[in-house]
Amino acid sequence: MTKEIAAGVPLYVVTDWADRFPWLFAGITHAGSGPDPFDLRLFGEPASELAPARWNDLLLASAFTAMVHARQVHETRIVVHDGVGAGVREAEGAADGHATAESGVLLAVTVADCVPVYLLDPDARAVALLHAGWRGTAAGILPHGIALLSQRWGTEPVDLLVHLGPAICGECYEVGPEVFEALGLEAPPDPAPVDVRVALARQARAAGVPTESVSVSDVCTLCGDRNLFSHRAGRTERQAAVVGILP
Repeated sequence: MTKEIAAGVPLYVVTDWADRFPWLFAGITHAGSGPDPFDLRLFGEPASELAPARWNDLLLASAFTAMVHARQVHETRIVVHDGVGAGVREAEGAADGHATAESGVLLAVTVADCVPVYLLDPDARAVALLHAGWRGTAAGILPHGIALLSQRWGTEPVDLLVHLGPAICGECYEVGPEVFEALGLEAPPDPAPVDVRVALARQARAAGVPTESVSVSDVCTLCGDRNLFSHRAGRTERQAAVVGILP
């Protein structure tokens, strides 16, 4: 990912996708990108009551007419968005993923150590965006997302592109053996570091996505770029991962 101004918003963009698909908007906000509202640190405590205004600011700065997000609960519900009216919309009920093939609709999830998972079917021009912590990953949110794209838009996994965005890395995220087991990874006898993106990449391949179609950010939210928030580092605000088809 590289820092750019995309559709008027300072972002880390998914570089390869930006070069190949000029009709696509995909990236993640970051701190230190200039004056508010783009730091978006206000998605965290203690100023979370300002989040609605920050969502609106982000939408107004982009080329999109609508933005959708949801209350996230580390589960597998993914909402399909069709016929979305203008403005910022919060999905009804909790959800950890969004999907659309409608242009002008910006999908958003908030993250700080969890993995933002971007799914793209270039032929159908359908996109999905998932919030994947270890619980959501273990519950299968990525296979759910791939199946949803297939059911809704006829996406073949062999044609799908997957990008695993900035998240806490496999050297920084120490967890107990039960987490390894939940993720389908070989469990060590004692707590050890794990990279959730490794489990997600395996799930994508198991679902039929070619290895070369799965890209992984090399950015760690804890030990890497200080412009990204990290729950484990005590920087408990959130960045917003976004993807959409430009109007």
